[in-house]
Amino acid sequence: MRNALVSLILLFTFLPVLTLHVQASNAYYKVTYHYNIGDVFTTKENGVWRTAKILDIDTNEQSSTIHALLYNSTKHKPKLEEVNKLSVATYHSTIAHAKLEKKWLFIGNDTPLKAELKGYIHYLKSHDFNKYAEATNQKVDDLIFRANTLYTKGYALNQAAQYKQAIEAYKQAIHIYPMYFEAIDNIGFAYMDMGDFKTAINYFDQSLVVNPQGMTALYYKGMCYINLEDYVRASEVFKQGMHAFPQQKHVFEEIYIKLQQDTL
Repeated sequence: MRNALVSLILLFTFLPVLTLHVQASNAYYKVTYHYNIGDVFTTKENGVWRTAKILDIDTNEQSSTIHALLYNSTKHKPKLEEVNKLSVATYHSTIAHAKLEKKWLFIGNDTPLKAELKGYIHYLKSHDFNKYAEATNQKVDDLIFRANTLYTKGYALNQAAQYKQAIEAYKQAIHIYPMYFEAIDNIGFAYMDMGDFKTAINYFDQSLVVNPQGMTALYYKGMCYINLEDYVRASEVFKQGMHAFPQQKHVFEEIYIKLQQDTL
């Protein structure tokens, strides 16, 4: 078992250089269908009025997603000049194009304030990094360079057994680029090195959310359960890996079979 772990560590130990291909993204001011950014709509539900302001509109050949800010409900139908006085219920939500067209009433246009965009900007950071950079007047290459620099720093600190400092560097890299799953994996490895396998599992789970095809994260999640002597969950993870990664089935199957033999 120990030899198998060492082999896998050697297999997966690498220092990735994060690259991101920049593609043309929809400009923030894009207008789609007959809706515009800043359009304000309201609808009456259960005796109260719900009001929303369009922050952006994403379109493709099949559908249209409307990103909106939702205000707290009011007893009266709000006028356009009252909108900015309303308190905010949710800084970012989505409304289906068909639902908006069917149920909501247009009451005017009011350009989104900078403070009203914070929820949408946060959403973009984790879902459309190119557009996030555009909306915040930053360059993607500069952001990626900063994230890679912090990743390299964290890797060096981890190699020097300065695990807490390494984790902090990795977290800073992830703060810049939330989809940096290699940095999330390495936080898991650092916690494994410190013997905190439960926390390591949490980070491997986070990595799998960002990158569902993360073979490394899934494998080491299983290894954490083995170290916790939770062989039932370990077996479940390695069985999952056998099905999820058929081309590397043997990597998971070897340990899965061993677990079955040891627990029977």
